[in-house]
Amino acid sequence: MEFSEIYLPITKELREVEAELKAVMKSLGGTSARDIFKYFFSDSEKYLRPILALLSAKAINNQLPESVYHELTQLCVGIELIHNASLIHDDIIDEDSIIRNQQALNKVYGNKIAILAGDSLYSRAFFIFSDKLPKIFSKTMVKVIKTMSIAEILNARTSTINREMYLKIVEGKTAFFMSVCCGLGATLAGANEKEINALSNYGHNLGIAYQILNDYIDKDPVAIKNISIEDAFKFASTAKDALKNIKNSIYIESLINLVDYVLDFYEPTIEMSSIEI
Repeated sequence: MEFSEIYLPITKELREVEAELKAVMKSLGGTSARDIFKYFFSDSEKYLRPILALLSAKAINNQLPESVYHELTQLCVGIELIHNASLIHDDIIDEDSIIRNQQALNKVYGNKIAILAGDSLYSRAFFIFSDKLPKIFSKTMVKVIKTMSIAEILNARTSTINREMYLKIVEGKTAFFMSVCCGLGATLAGANEKEINALSNYGHNLGIAYQILNDYIDKDPVAIKNISIEDAFKFASTAKDALKNIKNSIYIESLINLVDYVLDFYEPTIEMSSIEI
């Protein structure tokens, strides 16, 4: 299955998110700053986290009023800005040279410029969350960034990582954010507590499976020592099971297909790059 088939039911909504993101990039600073952001966003992005929010919202209500639809678009833009800000900072921390098939931003412009670029994206994201979305959403996203940062500190400062620690790091730097994307999308669409919990649980388990597989593809020795591919498939299965009590729709089917898409990336006998979503 092609990734485009997964987001086919929300193609229109995703294109509007993309257009809004481009407008945000143009508004960030003068010509010099715009050139930096243009470079970073020049390679195609698959918008996994906005897709999770959009599919979760549409699974609850596919006839959203215009005001809610506008909020949902802003939520997706804020989510994507935070994700990209974290990527810029992670590349500096990890001393990565290549991201999205091109040189990392810090390798082209230096660490100082890259840090400031990441900070600019965080700043714009929090303007969106504080000005255009329910106040509780800002608190949730602060918790997301705090959780990701603590997980990265734990990863950097712990010399011997066991299975429990590995899963804690994975949950902090990947799974919690995906869980929140699903939960906030569902919340905007008017989901009840049971539905929000189900979609959040889906995102959480998808995030763990996604990160385990990504680590295995990258031949991460810590992952290989502490976790198995079978574990990743179990988390993926739990993600699917979380959706069983939500009314089936093309949006739920897309969420299920997304799990299979992630799993299909792992082929033990084939050299592969990281999962590009």
